[in-house]
Amino acid sequence: MRGFLLLLCLVGCSSKATAPPEHDAATAVAAKPADAAPATPRDAGTPPGRVEHAVFSLVDNRHAAHRYVNGDIVLDASDVGFARYTRFGVPAPRWHIGYPVDGVRAAIADPLASLEVPMDLEMAKSAKALVVRVHAATDKQALSIKLNGRKATKKPVPLKSGWQTIAFVLDKGLLGIGENQIAIETLGSKRPRKKKPVDPKVDDRLAFEWLLFTARDAAKATDDPRGAVRFDAKTDAIELAKDATVLWYVTVPDGAHLVADVGGTCKVEVRARASDDSFAGGLLQADSPRVDLTAMAGKVVGLTLTARECDTTSIRHAEIRLHGPAVSPLPRSEPPKYIVLWVMDATRADKIPVFTPGARAQTPNLEELAKSSAVFRQYYVQGNESQTSHSSVWTGLYPAVHNVRLAGQGGSWRIDVKYDVIAQKLADAGFYTIAVTGNGFVNQDGGYARGFKEFRNLMRESGQQNGIIYGQKIVDAALGRLDAHKDARTYLVLGTIDNHGPWIARKPWIDIYSPPPYNGPFKDFGTAKELGITPGDMGCSIIPPPADVERLRAIYDSALSYQDQQIGRFIAKLKSWGIWDQTMLIITADHGEELFEDRRCGHGGSLRDSLIRVPLLVHDPARFPAGTIVDEGVEGVDVFPTLLDALGLPSIPAIQGVSLTTVAQGIGKGWARPSYASMFEYAHAMRIGRWKIRVGAAGLPIVDDLGADPGETQDLAPTRPVERRMLTDNLGMFLALRVQWNKAAWGVTTNMTKQGAAALDQAQTP
Repeated sequence: MRGFLLLLCLVGCSSKATAPPEHDAATAVAAKPADAAPATPRDAGTPPGRVEHAVFSLVDNRHAAHRYVNGDIVLDASDVGFARYTRFGVPAPRWHIGYPVDGVRAAIADPLASLEVPMDLEMAKSAKALVVRVHAATDKQALSIKLNGRKATKKPVPLKSGWQTIAFVLDKGLLGIGENQIAIETLGSKRPRKKKPVDPKVDDRLAFEWLLFTARDAAKATDDPRGAVRFDAKTDAIELAKDATVLWYVTVPDGAHLVADVGGTCKVEVRARASDDSFAGGLLQADSPRVDLTAMAGKVVGLTLTARECDTTSIRHAEIRLHGPAVSPLPRSEPPKYIVLWVMDATRADKIPVFTPGARAQTPNLEELAKSSAVFRQYYVQGNESQTSHSSVWTGLYPAVHNVRLAGQGGSWRIDVKYDVIAQKLADAGFYTIAVTGNGFVNQDGGYARGFKEFRNLMRESGQQNGIIYGQKIVDAALGRLDAHKDARTYLVLGTIDNHGPWIARKPWIDIYSPPPYNGPFKDFGTAKELGITPGDMGCSIIPPPADVERLRAIYDSALSYQDQQIGRFIAKLKSWGIWDQTMLIITADHGEELFEDRRCGHGGSLRDSLIRVPLLVHDPARFPAGTIVDEGVEGVDVFPTLLDALGLPSIPAIQGVSLTTVAQGIGKGWARPSYASMFEYAHAMRIGRWKIRVGAAGLPIVDDLGADPGETQDLAPTRPVERRMLTDNLGMFLALRVQWNKAAWGVTTNMTKQGAAALDQAQTP
């Protein structure tokens, strides 16, 4: 908690001076600094011998910026970044952002809506008023606000038709340290029908343009405070009134400097502060255009820029730069003749040494393959069971778009024909398309066979949904079909199921991982009867004693080693045919498997890394440099665009993922990228670097430090406020826009492109 006591030291261990009444913040920004002068070129301040490249533009990431004016908190409800305060929009969105209301861009609130706003001790103690700019549809509406469960006013405040500014005088003790819950209730509005589109012309819900928590008297705080902070994308500039602050929550990479041009005698105070109270900082000014952030490498910080000296300060070309030259993409190479996508069912990344060093399972073939491949160590599938994750890989779309899921409200059990799928696009490009799988749920009825000239589901052929098929049988069938068509360009999908229950002990590895004697019920199998698995279930209802749990984990690891043997056998055959050097091989999984870490086994039951972090390895040396380890976040939606990119085929605008070639080649290396997963669209998870957030239907976040606690046993949300808000910002923004998000055009939530920032300037949330 002591980290949050210093949160406003991100903002307010600084002057609390207020602008005089005749020269308010909005007027200050509009005024030209009296001592403005041409800014010093940033390169003039580059330390001797330092070669650097830009990795993060503050202006391009303007929608992630928090605003403060003289320490007061400003929420811009007209900006889509307002979504970061709306408690993730679960279980259903209560705020609808970006809609024009009487000519003003605003956020429309459901009759019951809430916000979550971070405050430190000084903010919570000093706030005297909550001021809101609100629009009412009729004179019969009223507004009631609760702060942390307590009423801000005794009676609802009556509203008049149109736009108006309302100030709520706050009693002491209503606000506290940390994330404050603001409940907003509208009286006199009709509840909209479910899934009714937002239409400001006929909507009678309240709309908000901005909100302000202020230490000033309510009567003196009715002017629009947003003018104290302005972003100008055309000139790549941030305009700040004196003592105004902008704040970003970011993970600082190695070798980071903040670099910007500040003109004249103006000064900008820079602070980067972490939850552990450590900080770095300095002044940006004309003769000192950089602040060294290397002391904060690896930490999540609140990065603040506060204007000093001048009535208005212009900060141009503000960016974070890293040590070292920029990486250029590799030149285009001959596309692969053969593409193989190998999906291993129920396979965890943390159980394989290539993806998690120190793991027990012996996987010599994967280790050898990794030497000539790119290994992705933070790869999330988009679901925790087969259908959702396969559908995201097949289509390049997030679950909220393709809508395939087994549980939750709504959803479908098949991929809609309106969505492009990999096999169809490759078939259209002249590839012979083959699939051989043992996953009974990846079948023709579900739309997974579309585009394949040959599609075999060996499990369905056996008349079962979840039986036993050894990987050797699937690999043999796949090799046979590839052999028959290897004169043609070929796309081959394999789906092995060796790590799916019922788990089967494989020799000789079981005797290595669980030396005899063992006399329990799981000598050869993890049988359904002893685990309480019923037909149609994905998990167990019986938790065995510790010795039996260890035996089952050993069985699971033995199956991993068996799959590794099959990978080696497959590659050896391609080499013997002389086609290995023309082959792009992608090895991954559809989901992981819980092994009693949280008193569950199987899958579909949570969003722990044991279920959603799975292997991803790409062998394609012409585009994926040999021996590359990628620690930045990537996702299942990225597979489809990666294949199109490798083949030089045109991109598909509707695809939401992005080709993995750039990140594998080191472009943007070091800057944390998010990975996201959904649990039937009623729970969500996002990982950024070592930090992860999980949010269920109640909207209460769980924060995990996967570096210190890979088992996700300790919720750090109460004690790591900076990390919590960094994760909240990113997941909140993504969830509000996940139906629209396009990584290829927009970038990722932790690092937006110029095009993405421009799109968000006009974006609307559902």
